[in-house]
Amino acid sequence: MSVRIADLPLKCERRNIREVTLKLCECGKEGSELALVFLHGMPGQISNWKYQLSHFCNKYRCVVYDQRGYGESDKPLRVSLRDYLLDLDEVLKVFGLTPQDVVLIGHSFGAMVAQTYAREREVKGLVLIGSVLRWHVSMLDRVIAVLPPIFWRKILFTKNPLTVRAYRDMFFSPKTRKEVFEDFMRDNEEYISSLPAHVHRYWKFFSDYDARPWLNDVKARTLIIVGADDKVTPPSWSKEIHKLMPNSELVVIADAGHLILYERPEIVNKEIEKFIKSLEG
Repeated sequence: MSVRIADLPLKCERRNIREVTLKLCECGKEGSELALVFLHGMPGQISNWKYQLSHFCNKYRCVVYDQRGYGESDKPLRVSLRDYLLDLDEVLKVFGLTPQDVVLIGHSFGAMVAQTYAREREVKGLVLIGSVLRWHVSMLDRVIAVLPPIFWRKILFTKNPLTVRAYRDMFFSPKTRKEVFEDFMRDNEEYISSLPAHVHRYWKFFSDYDARPWLNDVKARTLIIVGADDKVTPPSWSKEIHKLMPNSELVVIADAGHLILYERPEIVNKEIEKFIKSLEG
């Protein structure tokens, strides 16, 4: 059954965080000693987590926010990885949390932020879903970087036969039902087409990212999840992350691609909940 983000018991506000305004939301058990903090991917938004929030808001305190540049948060011309780490510090303070209080749950770029954060801060636990091992600059990225938006915005970031086919092939397993893809498009079609051109070029600020030299510094207990059919952050990356991280476990989910949050939410939620209970025990 499809979930609407508007129907979830989220309490949201807009806060000035380090000179940009971010949309922050929470739900669940206020005052709980353990909080789940969700970090979306690029170009993601809060609604990407709707199937996780619908499950966990009834069980734990949950914090989710639109990271700078995305969703309903401000979209500065320049960003850096350090911005996202310092933003997370400030968001935790807004909710009266410390890194030791939280399980960071990140998807794709959000998982990249989470694992980098956990390198420098001691967190309760870490869940990496389709995480980034190193930044891969595609030919499409290079085209977007050099050509004016008039040449690529309408073709690549509005709903048309080309994008429907390309998004379906790139981000989803070939075994994913059409209804799941349509659910994702309903949530994100208008949003993706409305993003300023400079946001689609943020990748250039991360093009030198490579976690391989330091992942073994991350000591937090970590759950790594990846779809077996993920083409964006392939299972080989998650397997290497697992190999490099001394305190991790790996779950590869069949018949799922990069947007596993939509494709296999029940399995993802079950694995996350099992991991959280092991931290509490």
